Amino acid sequence: MKGEELLRDNYCFVCGKENPKGMHLSFERGEGKVYARFSLPEYYQGYNRIIHGGIISLILDEAMAHLQTLKERFLTGKLTVKFHSPLMADEEVEVEAWIEEERRRFKITRAVMRKVKDGKKVAEAEAVMFVVREKE
Repeated sequence: MKGEELLRDNYCFVCGKENPKGMHLSFERGEGKVYARFSLPEYYQGYNRIIHGGIISLILDEAMAHLQTLKERFLTGKLTVKFHSPLMADEEVEVEAWIEEERRRFKITRAVMRKVKDGKKVAEAEAVMFVVREKE
């Protein structure tokens, strides 16, 4: 990505508030982690009332991307997702993401999605995030 900037335009499909077809999820920071709590409607299903695995992967990836800072932007280089249990439409979940390992040019990040009702793990992910530093 040499010579290119990563610009924020508030149009991200997952978190962008200006994207009319987006999910509009909000992520919070705390204790070195990123969190989001939400439920998804049937619109995001694969099989009857079961949220599509690609949507779950998308959200886990986005949570890990939200670990970036104002001086660093993350680009996903590799994403590995392990699914544990189905997520049903309208079932409330929480996503939590954190940085597992930091290097100068990349970060190893992890995220987990759990059902709020019983804490059951829906899915977990690990990503290699390439770091693009902002020019000062």
